[in-house]
Amino acid sequence: GYGGSVHFWTQDVPSEAMDTEDPAEDEAEMEEEDAMVSARWVADPCITGHFRTVEDMAWDPNGEYLLTTSADQTTRLWTEVPTMTAAKNKGQSNRWVEVGRPQVHGYDMTSIVCIGGNSNHIDEEGEPCHRFASGADEKVLRVFDAPASTLRMLESIQVLRGTAGPSSGEDSGESQPSSWRVERAFLPSLGLSNKATADTDQESSKFAGPTSNDNETLDVVAGEGDGNNSLQLPSERDLGVTTLWPETRKLFGHESELVCLDAYRPLSGSTGESTLVASSCKARNDVASAAIRLWDSKKGKCVGILKGGHRSTVSTMSFSRDGKYLASSGKDRRICIWKRTKGLTDDTDGSGGYELSAAVDSAHKRIVWSIHFCPKVPDILASGSRDGLIKLWRISEGDDGSLEMKELLRFEPLSKAGKNPITAVAFAEELLKGSGGNKDIDYGILAIGTESGCVEVWAVPVLPNNLEECPSPILLCAIPTNDCHFDTVKKVSWRPSAKGLTGEDQKADKWLDLTLASCGEDNGVRIFNLCIRNISS
Repeated sequence: GYGGSVHFWTQDVPSEAMDTEDPAEDEAEMEEEDAMVSARWVADPCITGHFRTVEDMAWDPNGEYLLTTSADQTTRLWTEVPTMTAAKNKGQSNRWVEVGRPQVHGYDMTSIVCIGGNSNHIDEEGEPCHRFASGADEKVLRVFDAPASTLRMLESIQVLRGTAGPSSGEDSGESQPSSWRVERAFLPSLGLSNKATADTDQESSKFAGPTSNDNETLDVVAGEGDGNNSLQLPSERDLGVTTLWPETRKLFGHESELVCLDAYRPLSGSTGESTLVASSCKARNDVASAAIRLWDSKKGKCVGILKGGHRSTVSTMSFSRDGKYLASSGKDRRICIWKRTKGLTDDTDGSGGYELSAAVDSAHKRIVWSIHFCPKVPDILASGSRDGLIKLWRISEGDDGSLEMKELLRFEPLSKAGKNPITAVAFAEELLKGSGGNKDIDYGILAIGTESGCVEVWAVPVLPNNLEECPSPILLCAIPTNDCHFDTVKKVSWRPSAKGLTGEDQKADKWLDLTLASCGEDNGVRIFNLCIRNISS
């Protein structure tokens, strides 16, 4: 299909056409032309995917689904659904399927970030769960909320996988916390904004999952069963029409097209903090437009503008897990560290509580494409550049509150032929324990993507802070070439809420199961399941 899909159809022969006891005799008597006229062809769920560069992606904070956004002007939602074999045999075989298309836009998409919190209440502090912000080749950020139909479908798939947790109140009853969610959204003709609607009869809702009145559990997916309670996943037509998410607000302020987004979500248990979204746009020979804007998306306003850090387009940003630092870099090859010095309520200078505290000029020889903070060690930062190097930095704070960036190590990827540019870096949430001579060293798990499409996973030393000599990084995994991208990797990202190991498990040399996603200019999204062991001496 035009939208990058491969369609499948099943012939549904009318029962009256088979009215004798011998089906073979009836089939022989039926003329081929008559059969074609009387047959009814039913559309099956098809193979879908992006058909232009996949620019960015973001995991749901709980790892339930993956959102990808592309130059094909769509944002797509992917999740794991059990295969038919798994449903029958109670196995664990799952496959990743597109089950939603939250945004169908009129501009090429460039960036996306999940900003949803842990609560399903809209009137509490912070963002409600299942919310994302996206940017495109326009000057506006758009914020979207999940409709009730999508949440019911995701809950039904969780039941099928056997991973459903306690009821989160996502039913549509008025007494439930999510009663404020609309049933679904629609895109008006010639419009760019998804509108909310409660008209459930406007389009087919067969894939929307059980309603609050349904007590029976779904037992199969994708129409692969023969029961009346089978969960029908959306068809290509449904994906583009009835799985849209309503747009809740627009954020205005940038003077040119958006380039990248990142977000800080308050840690669980934090009070009085707001989710912050950082955004950058194309700087057209104008230093002022190279500023970074900070947004409180729930209030729908810009709370800070970070100026004076960069002279050209900021192509990558990363918040530390605790929100203390924001790192930025881009075409000017300068890495800036913005430190949070006060809360939003105390901010009086329009900086959002952040100020430029450290910077390294010419941190790389070429444009810096990607930076990322280590989640477990928030003063460790990785950077990847077109010069083919990955660098590891430590941020040190002096007694007077000043910051200093120190380069710990640099290395090249295994696939370094011709100075293979580094286009994406990302730390996993888990750490690896060293052994032997390195038993006192903790290693971060760093995924990298390159311009040639290769994906590699490295272990880099991150603890302790007082290492006199930093050990060399260790290659953990190089994804086989046949499984990698065949064009530039745009982003790599680890799935949150992975099943980590306890300290006792790690001492017993057990495996660490992680999931890594990557996207690229080959129009593809790839998801890898990796098993990683502790470092051996």
